[in-house]
Amino acid sequence: MAAPSGGGDTGIGNDQIIALGAALLNNFVYERVRRHGDSEAEVTRSQLGGVELCDPSHKRLAQCLQQIGDELDGNVQLQSMLNDSALQPTQEVFMKVAREIFSDGKFNWGRVVALFYFACRLVIKAIITRIPDIIRTIINWTMSYIQEHVINWIREQGGW
Repeated sequence: MAAPSGGGDTGIGNDQIIALGAALLNNFVYERVRRHGDSEAEVTRSQLGGVELCDPSHKRLAQCLQQIGDELDGNVQLQSMLNDSALQPTQEVFMKVAREIFSDGKFNWGRVVALFYFACRLVIKAIITRIPDIIRTIINWTMSYIQEHVINWIREQGGW
């Protein structure tokens, strides 16, 4: 969540944005599942296809994302929707929610984290319902959505 420097292209490439975004998403999901505290819901970093963040600035950013995730934990309306037993970890459901998050065409970091948060909840649902093979697929849906719809905005902010 880089500080805006007046907008425009800062020379950060799409590949860099996606690589760091994937690492942040993997870390976000890993930490939230770990903190979920449900012995049925366990995930390894290798299941997520990611590695640990090493750069101190990336670790600080990951902590900021977790704090926003903690705030989303307190959103009663969101929790009601996510706890609905009809919610299934399918691409159709993911895309419907992702489009809804950004339906007005406006972007901000809170909405990006909301997308991460939703992906995380689908991962937890996949683990609990015993379909762990879909975990990396959910990560891929999320990063594809970011690449197709959000990456330009992230670049305009100076990157993550």
